[in-house]
Amino acid sequence: MDRIQIEEAIERIGELPTLPSVLGKILNTAADPDASALDLGEHITTDQSLSATLLKLVNSAFYGFHRQITSVTQAIVILGFLEVRNLALTATAFRTLDTGATDYDRVQLWRHSLASAMAADAIKKKLGEPIEGAFEAGLLHDIGKVVLDMLYPEIFVQAARQAHAESRTIADVLKERVGIDHAEVGGLLAEHWELPPAVVAAIRYHLRPEEAPEASKLIYVAAAANALTYPAGLGESSNGTPLEVPESAREALGLNGATETAVIEKLLESKENIDEFLGALAR
Repeated sequence: MDRIQIEEAIERIGELPTLPSVLGKILNTAADPDASALDLGEHITTDQSLSATLLKLVNSAFYGFHRQITSVTQAIVILGFLEVRNLALTATAFRTLDTGATDYDRVQLWRHSLASAMAADAIKKKLGEPIEGAFEAGLLHDIGKVVLDMLYPEIFVQAARQAHAESRTIADVLKERVGIDHAEVGGLLAEHWELPPAVVAAIRYHLRPEEAPEASKLIYVAAAANALTYPAGLGESSNGTPLEVPESAREALGLNGATETAVIEKLLESKENIDEFLGALAR
């Protein structure tokens, strides 16, 4: 395989679509304690496609409401700012990168990504700490795989095949063969998308949190959430072996067997709903 020059990767990633400006307004409004449901709803409804997608998601079996939610404002009142913000981020990321024909199973990647976001949120709640960016980091931690599949499809497919043949992680194969792995590529895209620096760092270092220049609990949460999806059957297919929760993450977060089992059980209970959610997202 040819080695990927980081300068070239940065240039090519810079040509990829950016996140719509409306998402920034949604995220900022959701974080504003003085904002109302009407304020948030106004931003969302400026994007008709996003509004329609949100209503499809809210009315999917994932939430199981017994009555139809007919407006974005109603959805915000029922679900809350944070949940609607997370829905907007998920739908926008999915739409932004769901382009082009590919042999890579991106639906399976999005299953894993959504499960990781749910696991990150569950870990945060178990810790009882306000760790900002947990859902975002969980959702987007593997976004570099989509980028590699879009920009370097032959390299990505060959690396995945080698990872399976040798029962290794695709990150190790990529690092060895082309000099850059999907976590680094994901960090580059996150910078291109102007995501918060803490989220960028979590994406970039989720595989090797001990290598981060500045360790943060968000990085450890992303690392643990990623690994805990595998025993729940929601891992990611490009890896030739399941991931383990890094010991550094266990120590930093104070995770124990009971906490990890509780997160895994929550994911197992959510598998069918995750598929319903993705089905609504893809329609």
